[in-house]
Amino acid sequence: MCSSSLLTVVLLGLTLAHTGVEVNAGPPLKILGLFPHPGVSHFHFFHPIMRGLAEAGHDVSVVSHFPDKHPAVHYKDYPLTGIDKLTNSVDLKVFEKRTFYSHFQEFFLLYDWGRQACNFTLRSDALQQILKRRQGYFDVIIMEQFNTDCMMGVAHQLHAPVIALSSCVMMPWHYERMGAPIIPSHIPNLFMAQSQDMDFGGRLANWFSFHALNWMYKLLSVPAADKMVQYKFGHMVPSVGELAKNTSLFFVNQHYSLSGPKPLPPNVIELGGIHIQKSKPLPADLQRLLDNAEHGVILISWGSMIRANSLSAAKRDGIVRAAARLKQQVIWKWENETLPNQPANMHIMKWLPQRDILCHPNVKVFMSHGGLMGTSEAAYCGVPVVATPMYGDQFVNTAALVQRGMATILNYEEIGENSVIRALKKALDKKYYDAAKAVSQSYNHRPQQALQTALWWVEHVAHTGGAPLLQPSAVHMSRFVYYSLDCYAVVALILAIIIGSWLALIRRCCGSKSSAKPKRD
Repeated sequence: MCSSSLLTVVLLGLTLAHTGVEVNAGPPLKILGLFPHPGVSHFHFFHPIMRGLAEAGHDVSVVSHFPDKHPAVHYKDYPLTGIDKLTNSVDLKVFEKRTFYSHFQEFFLLYDWGRQACNFTLRSDALQQILKRRQGYFDVIIMEQFNTDCMMGVAHQLHAPVIALSSCVMMPWHYERMGAPIIPSHIPNLFMAQSQDMDFGGRLANWFSFHALNWMYKLLSVPAADKMVQYKFGHMVPSVGELAKNTSLFFVNQHYSLSGPKPLPPNVIELGGIHIQKSKPLPADLQRLLDNAEHGVILISWGSMIRANSLSAAKRDGIVRAAARLKQQVIWKWENETLPNQPANMHIMKWLPQRDILCHPNVKVFMSHGGLMGTSEAAYCGVPVVATPMYGDQFVNTAALVQRGMATILNYEEIGENSVIRALKKALDKKYYDAAKAVSQSYNHRPQQALQTALWWVEHVAHTGGAPLLQPSAVHMSRFVYYSLDCYAVVALILAIIIGSWLALIRRCCGSKSSAKPKRD
């Protein structure tokens, strides 16, 4: 009887392991999520992790602007209310003229957003409820590290290990805190329109941008957060720049198949595509449209923040006229009820189930702004892209897609009837389809699903008290020492002394010979 029961338990364990369900043998963890940034596209990366933890049986508390409409049993929201969310908030007129310095202007926009989010969250009722908990109550704190490290001050008060999240590829200021190398020769800065293949001019611009933005963050964003955190908790609180070095783990919304392989330490985990869930049935009318599209479908969507209806009349009409010349059906995420001169093959919708549309076999091309959520879904579904990057990480995402041969660029300032037609016909070529399918194959075939990877690491950090063995000693080194510049300086000094000694000796010998020559009368 005992051996039979034991066999049953073993078989059950093997079955659960085979299906990818993790058995949490210990007591449920108490996990806090801190997400002060009001961008819904960011939260689409965070929410599956927090909800997945709750569904795994852990007690999850979430401070954010986006409460779960149907929360799991162990998921509790502490909503941040009274501040505008960044949804359909970007007017396209601001992108009419771009320069090399535009990404520095974007830094100041992020800096301003970070200050506002920090100040608002520190004063919020939601955070006050969290701070009533005793020190050490939470086993793990999961927070976004984006444009401010303000929430590191909160983690310091609660005395819990920190797991950081980034909804985009790593920012220039993320590398040092995780002990990761900054290698501008082949790691493109998030703000630059570069892939990992750069010419000399690209590498020079990337090097300058990487280091300039990193120092701007240290000189502006860190002191701004310090001022607000110390006003809230007292002047004995260490600088958030130093507290950020205590980050145990970093979850990044990237995957090597899409953004390129990078030399990352084991405390940086790639979870690209974690927001992509199982497909859901499409609305009946949309399903019919996709199924009956004899020549396929082109999807146009510029994400949750950009208002497509803020396009200038010339650019809007250029897209409309181009669509009218196509055999394909065109679906456009458009915020208005009507579209001037709308052709019969164009269908406008205020909201789209983007992932489920993209994975329909009749979708031939995705016209996108290059946002990471959309490009991840295009990679997942294997759909070629016509990308029009406008700000932030959209440029580096687009460059990565172009490098992999599954995308072509349509610059915003060049949008017109003929340029749209050229870009779409180029993306409809079979070689773009083949490249997209190759990326999709790599993107989808992983040793473990992204969500299961995240859950395992969260539990590991909690059970090890912050996973101290994961942290590289490089975190606490100056960059001067990290890159062995002190060694290069000593070697250069020694070589200079040797060369200088030889030159002095040669001059002395030559001088002695010339003085020893007899003088002529």
